[in-house]
Amino acid sequence: MAVADKANRASQPFVPNSRMIFDLDLGGKILNMKVVLNGLVVATGGAPGTIFGEGGPINLIRRIQIKAVPANGSRYPGDLLVDCTPRSLLRYAISQHSGKFIGDQLNATLGNGAPGTYPVYTSIPIYFADATKRNQIATALSSDPVNYASLQLIVYTGDLTSCFTGNTAAPTWGGLQVSVVDDRVALAGDTVALYQEDHVQLIGAAQRRMQDFGMPQDGTFDSWLVMQEQSAAATLADTLINKITVRGPTILFDKYFNDIRQQMYDDEWLDPSQSGAGLLFIDWTDSVLANAINASQLSITFDVNNPSGSNLDDLFIYTRRVYQPLPAGN
Repeated sequence: MAVADKANRASQPFVPNSRMIFDLDLGGKILNMKVVLNGLVVATGGAPGTIFGEGGPINLIRRIQIKAVPANGSRYPGDLLVDCTPRSLLRYAISQHSGKFIGDQLNATLGNGAPGTYPVYTSIPIYFADATKRNQIATALSSDPVNYASLQLIVYTGDLTSCFTGNTAAPTWGGLQVSVVDDRVALAGDTVALYQEDHVQLIGAAQRRMQDFGMPQDGTFDSWLVMQEQSAAATLADTLINKITVRGPTILFDKYFNDIRQQMYDDEWLDPSQSGAGLLFIDWTDSVLANAINASQLSITFDVNNPSGSNLDDLFIYTRRVYQPLPAGN
């Protein structure tokens, strides 16, 4: 491959409520990848709805996975390297965008599903290389054939009802496409294997020491993004977390909400002029990947409120975990 290989690699027509599969090219260190919605959404008749989560057009994609099958003799682990919603990927990207949120490039919101014609260019980023690290290439995806026999991108799609509850407009997709764009470089040597996932922890009641039994237990944590979702609309709000406490052999973290938010400003993960509602980002490494903390030896508790009632609020938690490849010769 060329020293730098940056391309829009494949496109397929958008199919609502489906599982779209892209076989990814092998070769090089993948710095980032983007799943792009590009085209027109046309809504006719019916009535608009109420925004759910990120709304439209972002929620036209419900989930993104990257499945890796290791090559024979590979020193790298496989399975789902990415298993995330667009909300997690776009909100994490704030830390890579100088603290700013970037949604649809054309500012499309689909008008809550009201009748109309809406041009869309929504780019959902998947960051492997990490600009918050002193050696950001260390977490790039090493996609060479010696490491992986195959890499597959799986995109789960929705429709207008995924974006807006109560919407009854009839959509047509106006040539809407799902495309895959990635940037690669040809570099020798190893990178670490990076796993990105998100999960929901429902809040049953206000409590000082809520545990999260969905938290991954293997690998080492690079960072977390904890999103506070209030009510059935999954609205991001700064009303749920009072304090996060994490204890382990190499970490003591015991900070209140305002402590964490201030660190986000200090480290330029969030621009103070931008809304950070509902977002708490924690870098466990202090920008040095070797400081990542062992996920299997942690005590984690959340001091939480529950303003909407039992199991109507939740924490939506996105994690980045790393694994070192096996030593050469194994």
